[in-house]
Amino acid sequence: MNQTDFRTYKKLKEDAFLTEKAIPKTVLSSPHFKGLVFSLILEKTKSGRGFRYEVSKVTEFESFFKTHFPEDIEVKDKSDNVRKFRNSKIQKTVSTPIFMLRGYDAVWINGKELNLEEYTKKFQLFACNAEKIEAERICIVENLDTFLVAEKLLGKNYVFLHKYGRIGKESLSSLYTNKLLVFVDYDFNGLEEFLRIREVFEFAQLHIPENYDELFGMYSQSLKGNKAEMTNRIKHSSDVNVVKIRESIIRNNRFLEQQYWKYD
Repeated sequence: MNQTDFRTYKKLKEDAFLTEKAIPKTVLSSPHFKGLVFSLILEKTKSGRGFRYEVSKVTEFESFFKTHFPEDIEVKDKSDNVRKFRNSKIQKTVSTPIFMLRGYDAVWINGKELNLEEYTKKFQLFACNAEKIEAERICIVENLDTFLVAEKLLGKNYVFLHKYGRIGKESLSSLYTNKLLVFVDYDFNGLEEFLRIREVFEFAQLHIPENYDELFGMYSQSLKGNKAEMTNRIKHSSDVNVVKIRESIIRNNRFLEQQYWKYD
């Protein structure tokens, strides 16, 4: 059951009938709707040049509605999805982004300065669901394991950030910075993430190691599955670094993960 089903059955509940044309085809062809008609809870009758479906057994229909839609509420989060649809994923919700931070540079969380260096040294990271994160230099790191050693690769001049789950435009709106570096896998998924970030921060730069070609020759792997899918955004990008990685992937049918790093 989804939002389309809910709206249809709620309308039937309120008006007691609907014309066939007013009912979405996905609902008409669903096992639930057919079951209601078969059990005569809904009765199909002639109406003008077409047909209409009328609630003929009110008590049974009320029971059906209550069973599949326990609470008639506005969905704001996954908990509401369960309460309304019995399924946390049925309707898209806006969740508060969870950010992980580490580093040695100054950072402000919701307007308050945070001693990030202390958290990094004592606990490896600081996690928050902040509405506003401010730093002079931020580096977004795609993978958690690389994020945990990022300063050994890129130095201590960045506030390193890793988001729990995919980083989208809504979560990017929480970031305020003058310099943004993006460190991702060197595959089409990584390039897509970088270009998505570039739509919000035009000055964002893609990190590519100086010895990329050498690392690619040593550690790249065959391209397959969803990593082989190139979007139009990647195909038409003129960013110098995107073009370099894109052509490297296409020419060799291989890609390089960001976990190429070695350190003492």
